[in-house]
Amino acid sequence: MGWLRRKNPYDRSRLLKDAAQARKKGKRQKAIGLYRELLAVEPDNADLHRRIAPLLAETKQPAEAWASYRRAGDKLVSQGFVEQAVGVLREASAFLPREPEVWGTLADLEIQRRRLPDAHKVLLEGRRHFRSKKDRSQAILLLLRARKLAPRDFSTNFDLAGLLAKVGARGRAQSLLEEIASWTRAGQLRR
Repeated sequence: MGWLRRKNPYDRSRLLKDAAQARKKGKRQKAIGLYRELLAVEPDNADLHRRIAPLLAETKQPAEAWASYRRAGDKLVSQGFVEQAVGVLREASAFLPREPEVWGTLADLEIQRRRLPDAHKVLLEGRRHFRSKKDRSQAILLLLRARKLAPRDFSTNFDLAGLLAKVGARGRAQSLLEEIASWTRAGQLRR
């Protein structure tokens, strides 16, 4: 009957220990493999997704890293741990700053927590990571969301008007600048 037994039975604690040691020694691929073994058995475990996501980001696998961060965040929110989900997404924003979905999701969680100024700040922080010409559309989307949260914030509106002008929406930029001028102080108006 010995031949019916599994060759390597599932040992969660051993796999976790081995993955932690591999990570500590800098053997990221080995740690990722061990965490994937664990996730094959426990696909909805937020803690495992939190552990594997930074390793995936460090090994240039941003799509998989974001998927793990998102699953961990979603699971934590569904369990009522919104504060922890925010922490997970803040970590994701550090590892994946050029993933626009990270910033939008983090802003959504801040809105869910009724922290509109924090959500506004998150969107502006995300915008700073989209500076190149090819990233203008992402920057505009983040600024439009930020403008909805703080419609009279001068820096948000001014930055948005500049980007709109650069992408050829001069009419929209001009009307936005005129709107800003109607409620702006003299010092900012000179800009």
